[in-house]
Amino acid sequence: MADDLFRLAHHDTTGRPLLHASVAGLGLAAALLAELAFTDAIVIENGQVRVVSRTPPPDVLAHTVLGQLAGEVAGHTVRTWLAFLSQTSHEQVALRLLRSGHVRVETARRLLTRSTTYVPTESHVAAWPWARLSTRLRQGKPLDRFDTVLAGLMVATDLHRRVLDGAPGHVVAGLRQMVAVAPPSLRLLLSHTEAAVGDAVLTGHKTPSQHM
Repeated sequence: MADDLFRLAHHDTTGRPLLHASVAGLGLAAALLAELAFTDAIVIENGQVRVVSRTPPPDVLAHTVLGQLAGEVAGHTVRTWLAFLSQTSHEQVALRLLRSGHVRVETARRLLTRSTTYVPTESHVAAWPWARLSTRLRQGKPLDRFDTVLAGLMVATDLHRRVLDGAPGHVVAGLRQMVAVAPPSLRLLLSHTEAAVGDAVLTGHKTPSQHM
């Protein structure tokens, strides 16, 4: 989930980011939580994230995130976890893609600053989430549960404007209708993510630090 959202949030050949860093961070944080919700490791209810299974996921990053969630005795709200995880979500997902060989690192130096870009190693793989969602939504075809949540994250981060650029209004309306019938726990996650992104935009894209 987070890998595909990362691909949607970056240019499929240059790796150039298409979202502000704070918005991308929140979206990827939500995607990491969605991965755990898909495996029934967590549920989201009453605005909080609750761990229901401590069985270690096979994926290293998912294991790390679950460990962070399970390590907190006191419960925390979805918004708190989104803010906390967003501080490192971009780098963590990028490293997972790097380890799997899907991106390579390019570093550019400018005076006293240095920027890192994660360039896709295969543009057709990087473009696949965009092509898949764009095609199915424009043709009015149903989405499976995975793509419904991915599309919801696309809406929450405003990426749907790029994916559905030029599509008639009823396509976007249909997308929102599909997201509205996502499983309850995931629908709540999407709602909180969209609200968090909205707040970040209103406050100048600043995501407050959260100390656990």
